[in-house]
Amino acid sequence: MPHGAAPRPGARVHIGNCKATVRYVGEVRGQTGPWVGLEWDDAARGKNDGSTGGQAYFSCRSPSAGSFLRLDKYNSQAELGCTVLEALQRRYGDQDFNADQAAEPAEQVSKAEGRKGVEWQFIGADKVHAKISQIQSLDKATLINCCISSVGSKQEVRESLPQLQELDLSENLLSSWLVLQQLGTALPSLACVNLTHNLMAMPTPEELRGAPHNQSLRILVLNKCCLSWSQVVLIQESVPSLQELHLCSNGISQLSASSSGGRQFSQLQLLDLEDNNISDWAEVMHLSHLPCLQHLWLGGNQLQHINLQPGSTAFQHLQTTLLRDNILSSWGDVDSLNRLISLTDLRLSGNPILNDARGGGRYEVVARVQGLTMLNGSAVRHRERRDCELRYLRAVLGELDEVKADPQAAAALKASHPRLDALQDQYGPMAGAIAPASTGTALSSSMVEVHLVCVAPSAGKKMGRQTKKVPGSLEVGKLKLLCQRLFKVPAARQALFLKAGGENPMPDNIGEDDSKDLMFFSIENGAEILVDDFDPEAHAKQTLVQKAEDARHHAARMLRQTKAIDVIQSVQKQQHAESLASIQKADNQ
Repeated sequence: MPHGAAPRPGARVHIGNCKATVRYVGEVRGQTGPWVGLEWDDAARGKNDGSTGGQAYFSCRSPSAGSFLRLDKYNSQAELGCTVLEALQRRYGDQDFNADQAAEPAEQVSKAEGRKGVEWQFIGADKVHAKISQIQSLDKATLINCCISSVGSKQEVRESLPQLQELDLSENLLSSWLVLQQLGTALPSLACVNLTHNLMAMPTPEELRGAPHNQSLRILVLNKCCLSWSQVVLIQESVPSLQELHLCSNGISQLSASSSGGRQFSQLQLLDLEDNNISDWAEVMHLSHLPCLQHLWLGGNQLQHINLQPGSTAFQHLQTTLLRDNILSSWGDVDSLNRLISLTDLRLSGNPILNDARGGGRYEVVARVQGLTMLNGSAVRHRERRDCELRYLRAVLGELDEVKADPQAAAALKASHPRLDALQDQYGPMAGAIAPASTGTALSSSMVEVHLVCVAPSAGKKMGRQTKKVPGSLEVGKLKLLCQRLFKVPAARQALFLKAGGENPMPDNIGEDDSKDLMFFSIENGAEILVDDFDPEAHAKQTLVQKAEDARHHAARMLRQTKAIDVIQSVQKQQHAESLASIQKADNQ
């Protein structure tokens, strides 16, 4: 990599295995000769805040990230970076292929830091051999930490990489946002770019107006780039087709931008703002005008409340919101989420509201947010939804019974459960069935008529259909004893299935837990329960075989992960040793 070029403020450089930004070039009071002021990415590498001898020459994000080098020492140590094509040839070309590359895994797939669901391919020894003379056929390239400082000749890049669609340039020396336009011109098929941990200066409005638009770019990753939202908004018109934007770990706290003109990212579907400093839901509401937004990731922030008013039309198309590891502590926040009319996928783990809830709070979240089909990464199926809503309804009705003598308390309690009326309407008679006995409800009102249909071959002539009225509080174990008397199928061999019908025509297994009562399964008048038999010993053996198979697959996965971790740790140790050696060498000079 080139040394000795004249330092330029704003340039990104590599010195002693550490990255820095040139902030000042000139004389320093009390010293002789020219000096170069640097702001180090690793603040521990610096010595001051850009001031020396009582005079400030530049400012730093961290008070200890700055230092000064004599120009001649800077020229001898600073690596000024290379072009994209030079780095690509070193990584995938034949001339520099060596034993270290051969030691890499044949194919390793990982995820961009902070970027969920997008895979980047690391091409190892066998793939490199196949690609040596075929760089032009690459559709994905990973050039992490390759000291890239510029795109280089756009024509040469276009001719060398005509099919490139995904490019990972994380942790390089890119210093200007204009690289996006340059990549768009050089790589017309480029759809996905990862620029994580590149500290880039914003272009001027004049530069933006004269720069071509990147029409093909769909996915942009800008994690750990020390950006504000107002800076990001400045480039929106240059990436008009952007659908995914990842902005993790940028320290963003505000999401308002007066220069947007109401046209912010008109095609954006996914916005990732995880691990920032957003604390006020009012800031999040600035995003509600994004017309195509379907997925909003806000995990790892400092949100304390969610405030969406009844009848709100905000975020009409939002399907997924990730809110893990915030500081939400009120069930009213969960009720607000129910006002997101398209919400189906929610993550709330790591919030006080769930950490402090008995049983983890899952059933209550499912009951309060009616459209969820996925909660904390686990599917919410029809059976679970009905069970959760009935459990929730039972609990609320019990609380209402305790305060029925106090109209004000009862009204306040109802107001704190916005879905109560809808659930009572939905489950009709079952709402009365699950009301506590202290309400004075007659036993007859809690009875339910069920059709017991025996399909067990062992029942012989006793196969058939029986209609019985049973209390909703009847436990499954006692129902099995009733079926044993009616159909002569031993209770220990019985399998009971509720024929639900409606949206879920597949029978639900209700016979696994003898302690649950019929109310738990929301069994209504006219419900049909199928009685079958099974071999308990064969079932137990099958369960053991399945567990053993699952354990084998788990062990194989853990072994693969352990090997991958060993490779990564080995590389990290080598890099750390080289870094220490370079720093020691630089300090000794």
